[in-house]
Amino acid sequence: MLYESLRQILEAICLIEGYKVYSHEAFTYYLNDKQEYKTADLFDKYRRMRNEVNYYGKTISMKNTIKAKKEIKELCILLRNKYLNK
Repeated sequence: MLYESLRQILEAICLIEGYKVYSHEAFTYYLNDKQEYKTADLFDKYRRMRNEVNYYGKTISMKNTIKAKKEIKELCILLRNKYLNK
């Protein structure tokens, strides 16, 4: 659920800038183009984690889940404040 919120924030940013993104992976390239390298790396990490859980049934430890929750929330706030609260 948090990953989806992050993805929707990125989609909103892209739409404001005139881009329509059709794949989750493209957001990583978009963030790199904006020189948001750390954000791009974290987004891609959680995109891959989501895919492993949703498509391959991989389990995630409680420790990694708590870390992901914290980092994704922080990314959402960072991106909203930087690109959407103007």
